Amino acid sequence: MNTTAKHLRSTKSTIRSLSIVHFALCTGIILFGAMAYFNTEKAVLNFSETEDIFFYLVPAFAIVLTIINHFLFQNNLKRVKAKTTLKDKLTHYYTIKIIQFALIDGPAIFGIAIFLITSNQYYIIISMLLLAYLILLRPTTNSIKDDLNLNASESREFREAIQ
Repeated sequence: MNTTAKHLRSTKSTIRSLSIVHFALCTGIILFGAMAYFNTEKAVLNFSETEDIFFYLVPAFAIVLTIINHFLFQNNLKRVKAKTTLKDKLTHYYTIKIIQFALIDGPAIFGIAIFLITSNQYYIIISMLLLAYLILLRPTTNSIKDDLNLNASESREFREAIQ
């Protein structure tokens, strides 16, 4: 097998792997959330427990990590765009997308865990909002091409690899 064919297969497998990781993280949040919700008796939506530290900690954690996530992703994306080959770009892009997913997944799982402790649906709502955002971050061929700002030859190579 020549190196071009190996590279094309590598590109396709990198994209597939990224999609599988994204799907697994989303599925994990959904399954953990469903398990927590259906195994919690007397779950209530309570906004009056303002003395509970988690009432402020969970949304603060979600907001802070989402903001950090955005800036970290944009900063790392600049470095990825500076790479010279499509293979290098995709390899580093894969890494920063995994980090991006993890920075959303962490607070979502934390919110569900706090829901299990407190039975307050406020926390699971925050987790579901984070899940919705994570779903929006789903890697598609168009989003990858847009994020990497591929030149004409890289774009052609990318199209050939995903077919």
